[in-house]
Amino acid sequence: MKFTILTLGCRTNIAESEKLRAVLKNKNFEYTDNIGEADYVFINTCTVTHRADRDSRKLVNRVLKKNKKAKIYVFGCAFYLFLNKKNLNILPSFEELIKNLKFERIEEKVLSPSESGHSRYFLKIQEGCDYKCSFCIVPFKRGKSRSYPLEKIIKEAEIAIQKGYKEIVLTGTQIGDYGKDTGKYLNLGSLIEKLLEISPSFRIRLSSLHPAHLYKIFYLLSEQRIVPHLHIPLQSASQKVLRDMKRPYTIEFYEKTLNKILKIRRKFNIGTDLIVGFPTEGKKEFNETLKFIENSPFSYIHIFSFSKRKGTAAAKLKEINPEEIKERIKIIKEIDIKKRNKFMQSLLNEILEPVYEKKENGFMKGLSEYGIKVKFKGNNIRKGDIVKIKAENIEKECIVGSIIKP
Repeated sequence: MKFTILTLGCRTNIAESEKLRAVLKNKNFEYTDNIGEADYVFINTCTVTHRADRDSRKLVNRVLKKNKKAKIYVFGCAFYLFLNKKNLNILPSFEELIKNLKFERIEEKVLSPSESGHSRYFLKIQEGCDYKCSFCIVPFKRGKSRSYPLEKIIKEAEIAIQKGYKEIVLTGTQIGDYGKDTGKYLNLGSLIEKLLEISPSFRIRLSSLHPAHLYKIFYLLSEQRIVPHLHIPLQSASQKVLRDMKRPYTIEFYEKTLNKILKIRRKFNIGTDLIVGFPTEGKKEFNETLKFIENSPFSYIHIFSFSKRKGTAAAKLKEINPEEIKERIKIIKEIDIKKRNKFMQSLLNEILEPVYEKKENGFMKGLSEYGIKVKFKGNNIRKGDIVKIKAENIEKECIVGSIIKP
C-alpha cells in the first residue's frame, strides 16, 4: 500500500508529519510523492491566517481532483473547514489521528536523515496553548497546553541520535509551557538538561519561545550545544496594542528580556514576529513599533498583516485600510532587509557549523547554528552531518564558505 503526506504550516506540523511517515513505513507502507498513485493521502492543515485557510482548501481540493480512489485523512488546525465535505476522514488533531489509526509506541518510530529527507530531527514535546491572545485562532484548534511524557521524549531523542541526527529541534505549540501540567518539578529548562545528558554528539535548536518563558532557560543559553538562534515573537512594540492583543507582557519586560540575552557572552541571532495593521494600531502606535525595532538587536523580522479570524476577540474590531497596511509592511520590510544583511556581514570570516542538507548546482547546502543558510564545496558528507565552514562572502541571503579540514 502506498501513502503520501502533504504538510502546511509550522514546525509542529512538520514534526507530526515526519512521525506519521516513520510509523507508516514501519508498518510496511510505501511512501510516494505522487498523489495520484497513493492509496492513502494524509493532509496536515494550517489555519493561522486566512491565507493558510485558503492554502488548506486548495490542497484538499487538488487531492480530491487528482485521486478519486485514495482514503484521504485531513487533520491539523484547519480540520473544521472540511467537516461537511464528503469522502474525507476528518480528525481534529495529530493525536486523534494516531488514535484513529490505532498506532502505539510511536516515539520509537524514527526514520534516519537519508530516509526522511530531513537533516534535522523535529521533536514534538508539547501541544496546545493556554493563552488567549485576541488575534489568535490556534488555542481554539489546538486546545489547552499538554506536555508529552518525559520518558517518551527522552526515548525518541535517543533513537533519533542513534539514527544519525546531529541536531534536534524542540517543537510544539508553546514549548515554554512544557511541564506545567504534569504536577512535577519539570519545565523546559530541566527537559533540556536531561536531553543534553543523553550524548555529547548532538545539539539542540529551540522553536519559537514566548518572551515570558525565557527566564526558564536563561541559565542554559551559554551552553554551546544549544544553538545561538532565538525566535521571540513581539507582535507589536506599542503598549496599547499589546494590551488590546491581550499579550501577557509589557514592552518594558520584553526589552529587559532582550538585554539579558545580550549580556550572555555569545553572539545570538535573535528574530521576531510582528503583526502589522492590528485594528487598534494607529499611526502613533505604528511609529512606536517602528522606533523600537529600528533600535532593537533583531537580526530578522517575520512580518504578518493582521488576519481576521472568526471566533477571536479581535474579529469584532474595525479593520484598517489594506493599502495602509501594505505601506506599513513595506517600511518594516526595508528594516528587516538591513538587519538581515548586517547580521550576515557580522559572520564573515567566522567559523560556522552548518548541518548538511542537500547538494544543489554543484554546492553542498546546510543550515548554520545561527539559522543562516550556508553553501560550500565538498564531498562524502552524509545528510545530517555537521561540518566546519569558514564564512567568506554573501550571496542572496546565503553565506558562501570553504570547508575547514580536520
